[in-house]
Amino acid sequence: MAYPPAPAPAPGPLPAKQGNGFAVTALVLGLVALIVFSWIPGINLFTAIPLGVLAIIFGIVAIVKSGSRGGKGKGAGIAGLILGILALAAAVVISVALVNFAKSQCEDPNSAVYGNAECADILDL
Repeated sequence: MAYPPAPAPAPGPLPAKQGNGFAVTALVLGLVALIVFSWIPGINLFTAIPLGVLAIIFGIVAIVKSGSRGGKGKGAGIAGLILGILALAAAVVISVALVNFAKSQCEDPNSAVYGNAECADILDL
């Protein structure tokens, strides 16, 4: 009596994909900091700067970790690092421009805010 052939062996488990979560985190934080928060005067100091610093930190970690992961995530880590630096720069430039504009308005005798109590605080900066 002939027996049917044995079934094919079950395939082994697939190897786990080695991604770089630090790179993705740096990229997302850098994008959010630059696109969403760095252009809003006033709150950019409390949102864009911390998010930009975190993007820089995660970007550096991602670049360092990419060596042990076969280079995966190096590009996204570099992009997150650059976006974090740009977010910091944009937040600082916007804040400095806003303070300079307020100072120029307070020093101009033809402006509506000349001589207000708020101008005394601004001119002390």
